[in-house]
Amino acid sequence: MRKSGQGGVTPFSITTKPNILTPLTNEDLLERRGESALWYRLSPCPCPAEERVPDCKFCLEGLIRTFQEDLLIQEETAWKIVGKKVFTRYAPITKVESAVLFSRETQKQLTVKHINEEYFEVEENLKYWNTVLLKYKVSLVEEFYVEAEGKNEYVLFPKIPFGAIIGVVEVFKVPDSEKEEPISVEFSGYTLNSIIFPKRVNGKHRLKILFYNPIKIGYKTYRVDPDSRKIFDRSQITFQEGELMGVLGGGYNMGEGDIVTLLVSTLRHSEFISYQNKVFDVVSYSPISSVDRIISKGRNGFVNHKEGKDFLIFGDSKIQWLSDKPKTGYTIIYDYHPTFRVTGFIEGGSGEDRDKPKLFKMKPLANFNGRE
Repeated sequence: MRKSGQGGVTPFSITTKPNILTPLTNEDLLERRGESALWYRLSPCPCPAEERVPDCKFCLEGLIRTFQEDLLIQEETAWKIVGKKVFTRYAPITKVESAVLFSRETQKQLTVKHINEEYFEVEENLKYWNTVLLKYKVSLVEEFYVEAEGKNEYVLFPKIPFGAIIGVVEVFKVPDSEKEEPISVEFSGYTLNSIIFPKRVNGKHRLKILFYNPIKIGYKTYRVDPDSRKIFDRSQITFQEGELMGVLGGGYNMGEGDIVTLLVSTLRHSEFISYQNKVFDVVSYSPISSVDRIISKGRNGFVNHKEGKDFLIFGDSKIQWLSDKPKTGYTIIYDYHPTFRVTGFIEGGSGEDRDKPKLFKMKPLANFNGRE
């Protein structure tokens, strides 16, 4: 889901809010003051135990991530009308459940003829000042092509909107000549914003990815005192106090045990990783945002190792060595995105037959994969 238009519940632009006529809704408040996050559920992988491998492209060592694919948006007015085209505030549209034309005395159900990503067409002729009340679904997961170029690289960083890569369908190398056929390229993994290859790649590549548009959540330190209802009173992360209270807009089917990863906030951590005769080394906190440095002890002092030359970030929590791994171990300094597990719910329900925002509790989770 991405924002494609203005307006929403009123014909006024959101930039005019809040005022007496158009107060902020819960979703507008979250959009303004919440943080973008990756939200998913971990479920057991259907693969037999004897067939599981640590570098599987499809699961996380026996666990798979599942996402809510669409979101129902209701009680919202069309932000723009051009002829028979009705434009919505969010895209891409997957289904229009109802479109009602409001006039002074009547309400008329419109007939949907064709659905596009950012608008849909109706059979009736409309005026630009008409008010159309909408109930429609938008996709949270999109599939599209991106391009990335590298020179003798193990990792490619395609240009993507703000969000996260949650899957790679296929990768092709773009040939230099238009007469040549594209060449399929094997990939070994992916992170939130990159694709990893088992061998160095050169030139321009076209990638078909699954992309997750982030959701917005608000959070604060969880307390039981009366002012805990002021969601945005202290919107900071305080690990020492144990739990956080979060709030999520209506329409999201969140459950206990779900995983939430903040995509803007980062924390820094340093640790020593001892030598192990394994292909990958797993860090304590993930997903990794960036590696500041890796330091090992050499014969003549400390040795600084370079990313892309000596090591790679494999997936979201692993380090893969390209050169010889230090036999005495090494120290790694890195930034990671905080991850939380939903532990329970404080408020919910659907009073007045409307889906209310969910208030929930969550605890910090060390590893992105939810296993450690």
